[in-house]
Amino acid sequence: MRSHKCSVPLLSLLLVFAGIYLFAGGAEDAYLIKGAKIYTSGTQGVLTDAALLIENGLFKKIIDGEEWPSVPVKDYSGKTIMPGMVDAHSYVSGYYGLLDNTKIFTSDLITDMVFDPLDPEVKLALESGITTVNLSPRNENLVGGISSILKLSRDFNNISVLKKRSFLKISFNGEVIRPDRAPTSLMGAEHLLTQKMAAIKPGSDQDRADIFPQKGLRSLLGGNLPPMIAASTLAEVNTTLQWLEKWQLNGVIVGGEEAHLLIPSLKQKNVPVLMSPILPSYPEKWAKNAAHLIEHGILLAFVSHMPETDPWSLRLSALMLYHQGISQQEALKTITLTPAQILGVADSVGSIEEGKHADFVVLEGEPLDLGSPIVAVYVNGRAALLGEK
Repeated sequence: MRSHKCSVPLLSLLLVFAGIYLFAGGAEDAYLIKGAKIYTSGTQGVLTDAALLIENGLFKKIIDGEEWPSVPVKDYSGKTIMPGMVDAHSYVSGYYGLLDNTKIFTSDLITDMVFDPLDPEVKLALESGITTVNLSPRNENLVGGISSILKLSRDFNNISVLKKRSFLKISFNGEVIRPDRAPTSLMGAEHLLTQKMAAIKPGSDQDRADIFPQKGLRSLLGGNLPPMIAASTLAEVNTTLQWLEKWQLNGVIVGGEEAHLLIPSLKQKNVPVLMSPILPSYPEKWAKNAAHLIEHGILLAFVSHMPETDPWSLRLSALMLYHQGISQQEALKTITLTPAQILGVADSVGSIEEGKHADFVVLEGEPLDLGSPIVAVYVNGRAALLGEK
């Protein structure tokens, strides 16, 4: 009898908590977004009089000129909506945990384990409109480990991993070269990596996974894990392209500040570039070089390397590209759809299209107007940030 009496206040308490959850922006089964100008980054371009039906965390339907369903409505009249940004090379929340300095080959490490949703960097990334990141090992190791593609969240119970094993991080960047241990030169770095791969390839003397694990490199050789190679200078990019050709691999360059000097080779090998952000202090030629790559058909996206640079640099980079004559929609794609395509997750994120994850950013004005503040950020249809600064 006593337990029956206790169940009533318990039920009331549960209802109170449920009400708090919904009031705080918890996931709703279905709702409608209306009134906003929508940059889809997809096949429908820019929509000025459409509504978005969100259901179970997805863009269920883009309604343009049709009758609206009977669901709750969020009115963003006078605002602008763009897809959640995709940062294809980030160290967010795990900068010091994404490097093991004791070895130059750490190909078995996987980055998702170090993601901390409570880190202030996650909130800063969301405030900047970033909803998906490729959490990457750092550049100081020749083979740093395996990156993971995550949806950003400030809740341990709401972390979504799109790809646990996305790319094997390799570095021909100057940061891998040190005077106190090999490699001490770019040539030495390529030679060490080639030696290691030759040693563990099927049929070699070290073809024993139980003794010589290097699962990441074995997955690379088996065609199951593409390489993402840090390379910035002409020499580094050229070494990367020659190494990819030698091993008959398809890879992605990250950094790529001088990649524009090798456009014919990039086109021939179909190598995308994840370019470091363009900062206000940089010469105008950086933006010109990025535009040059796009104009010649190279798939290019900007990345933040956060926290090495501010996450707001993504919108700034797209704006700088726009000033070089790239259309606003194409410039916007370099921080939304194109990085999703390069990462292989464009079926889920990167644009506002039916069936994709409902990741979007609400702004006061145009997406490439840096004076236009972000009003709200939604991840999987949930308000990850709502009226926060």
